Amino acid sequence: MLNRLNLTSRIFLVILVVQLMLFAALSAASLGNLRREISVETELAAQTARSLVLATIGTMQGAVPPDRLMALLPERLIPPRHTHIGILDAREGIVREPFVPNSRQATAPRWFAALVAPEPHETRLPVSIEGRLRGYVYIASEPGPEIAAAWGQVRTVLGLAALAAGAQALLILIATRRALRPVQRITGRLAELTRGDLSARVGTLPQPDLAPLAAGVDRLADALEKARIDTSRLQRQVVGRGDAERKAIARDLHDEMGPCLFGLRVEIDALHEAASDDTIRGHADAIAEIAEQIARVNRALLGDLRPAAIGQLPLATVLSDYVADLRRRFPEIRIDLDIADGLAEPDEATAVTLFRILQEGTTNAMRHSGADRLAIRLWTDPAHWRMILTDDGEGFAGDSREGTGLTGMRERITLLGGALTLSSDRNGTRIEASLPHLRAQ
Repeated sequence: MLNRLNLTSRIFLVILVVQLMLFAALSAASLGNLRREISVETELAAQTARSLVLATIGTMQGAVPPDRLMALLPERLIPPRHTHIGILDAREGIVREPFVPNSRQATAPRWFAALVAPEPHETRLPVSIEGRLRGYVYIASEPGPEIAAAWGQVRTVLGLAALAAGAQALLILIATRRALRPVQRITGRLAELTRGDLSARVGTLPQPDLAPLAAGVDRLADALEKARIDTSRLQRQVVGRGDAERKAIARDLHDEMGPCLFGLRVEIDALHEAASDDTIRGHADAIAEIAEQIARVNRALLGDLRPAAIGQLPLATVLSDYVADLRRRFPEIRIDLDIADGLAEPDEATAVTLFRILQEGTTNAMRHSGADRLAIRLWTDPAHWRMILTDDGEGFAGDSREGTGLTGMRERITLLGGALTLSSDRNGTRIEASLPHLRAQ
């Protein structure tokens, strides 16, 4: 159970238990002392009462008739505190008690009285005058007033002790919470690091016990931030190497296939002119169609490997030309392109990625959504390039799988340290991408 409590609660619970133990020990010691004091007090009172009775009887002898002494004795006696006196007149068989003023006295709870009350004590004194028994005087202890006074004293002492214990526990709790407040600060920084905010730092703490822990967390944050920077650099290098390879392949295709296709066309034209009959000219035309198909495939491969205009023209111009070509090919679809003014040129990897996002998003919309309108928006904030593509098509089912193009684009964006979100319903599809804002070198 203790393992479920936080440190502050555990400390407070320990303090509470210790205070309760001290309170119980103090109560037990106080009750023992009070029991002894009340016992001694009542015994002294009984002895005093006995001496007073004997002295009073001695004074009354010779001053009052012997047969009237027991009747007049109650009027002459004033019982001491904590005693009760009864006088039995043997001649009349009547028990008389001295007059005691009726004053309202405080009382103690029964359970307290049972704990501290001494053993009952009673003394019987026979009264004999001139050799004849005149009666008896009974002296009994009456600890009630002493117990009531002790109850008031105990209540005050224990009340002050409880108040002091509560104040002490409260002060210790406040001090503990203040001492542990830096732990909450450290926990908060660790949570921020977990969420990916590697700029979070604890800073210097004045507490000598927690300062090494804070310094360790900050060193961990520094190491994580350095690792993220290194990882980002390596990922960009991977993307850059891939782009370089595709660029080289595209260049080889262009440089090798272009002259070959040109030479093939020249030979086809020569064969067509030299043909002596229509059969040969038909074969030449068929070869020409095959060569044109090879040229179309080559152009498609070059476009997939690397947009030729990237790196040669501003990104805004490349995107605008691509959208203009789509408008010519699909005049029935309205395509809106919104590019923020004054955009700085991104690095080559980011430029290629933004073009591919536009290419993949518009291709999917044209082929699968049945959309009547597409909207593309490109802008930057201080940290990211942002692009949003929306259409008013049919959307796609929630359990449908992403195509190869979107999956590859998501992987590329992730490698560059960006993010891609895709949402779709029956009102259309929305693709939102963000990439770290690095300017071209």
